[in-house]
Amino acid sequence: MSRFRKVLLFPLLFLFTPLSHAVVAGGIVSIQHTWPAGSAFNKLTFFQQVNNDGGPNSHYYWANQFYFKQGDGGYIGLQNRSNGVHAFNFSIWKAKGWKSSTCQYFDHEGSGVQCQIVVPWKTGHVYQLDVTKSGNLVTGVVTDMMDGTATTVGVIEVPDSFGKLYSSSGFVEEYSQGNGQLTSCYAMGAQSSTFMNPTGDDRVKAKQSSSTYGNCNDAYVVQAACNNNACSNTINNLGSIASPNAPKVSIVNGSELQQQTISAALSKVNLVAIRSQDGVWSPRIYFPQPAALKWKSIFIDHRASYDSSVYVNGGVTRVSKGQQLMYMSDGSRWKLIEQ
Repeated sequence: MSRFRKVLLFPLLFLFTPLSHAVVAGGIVSIQHTWPAGSAFNKLTFFQQVNNDGGPNSHYYWANQFYFKQGDGGYIGLQNRSNGVHAFNFSIWKAKGWKSSTCQYFDHEGSGVQCQIVVPWKTGHVYQLDVTKSGNLVTGVVTDMMDGTATTVGVIEVPDSFGKLYSSSGFVEEYSQGNGQLTSCYAMGAQSSTFMNPTGDDRVKAKQSSSTYGNCNDAYVVQAACNNNACSNTINNLGSIASPNAPKVSIVNGSELQQQTISAALSKVNLVAIRSQDGVWSPRIYFPQPAALKWKSIFIDHRASYDSSVYVNGGVTRVSKGQQLMYMSDGSRWKLIEQ
C-alpha cells in the first residue's frame, strides 16, 4: 500500500522539469492505526492539526490513508503547495468516476480519481476529515473544528465490488521535486503536526503508533511520538548544516585529503561531511571533479585550530576554525549553498 504515497501529490509541472537540486525527501513520518479485529465501517473520521506548515518554499502533504474490503484504497489530507497555497486532496485508486466538479482521473503509478480544492486552511486549527461510503459513492469532507466550516472535497464513484472501510494509516511527506527540489535533508522547511486517533462510524476509536523513515530519516531532522490520544511529529530545518549523523570522510591527521577519498565516500551516499578538529586535521583538501558527482554534496565543519586550504573549482579557499560550508555539485561546479 506504500505506493499510494507517490501519486499526484503535486502539480504535474514537477513531473517534467529537470532536476536542479539533490534530494527528494518523500515520506518522512508514518502513523500506524490499529482497529479492533474484524472492524468494518461506512465512515472513517480523521483529525489533524498542522502547527507549522514548512513555509512558502515547502511542499508538504499530511495524509490519511484508507482501504476498502474487496477493493483498493485512497487518502485524504491537507497540503502546503508552496508560495502560500494550501489545498485539500482526496484520491481513490481504481475508482470509476465522480459526482463533483473538483475531480479528475489520474494514471500515474496506478489509476483512479483525484479531487482537490485550493482552500486557505489555517495552521493551528484542528481539522476533521470524514470519508463516508454510501453504496458505490465515497464522499470526502473536511471541517474546520475552530469555525465549523465544512468543505466537500469530492464525491467519488467506486466499483460495486468495493466493500466497507476496514483499515487506515497516516503519513507526512515533503514532495518538493523538479526545480523546487531540496538541496539536502538539512534544508527542509520546519514542520510540526498532530494526528489525533481516528474513529470508525463515530463510535470506535483506533489506537495509534508512529515511526520515522525514508531518505531523510535522521534523529536530528525528524522526531515522532504518541500518547493514548494523538501522535505528534516535528521536522527541523537545520539551515543547510549537516547533522552529526551525516556520513564522515576519514581524515589522517596532518595528511592531505585527496579527491579519490572524497569520491569514494560519495559513491555510496548523496552527502558527506569533512569534520576537522585538533588531532584530526588536513592541511589541504582536494575536491573531486564535479561532473561525475552531480547533485552530490560536501559539508565542511572546521573546528581545528589550524586553517585548511580547500582546492575547489580551480581555486583555493581558506577555512578557519568555526567555519561551516556546504557545497553541492551542479555537474560543472561545486556551488556554495547559502545557510
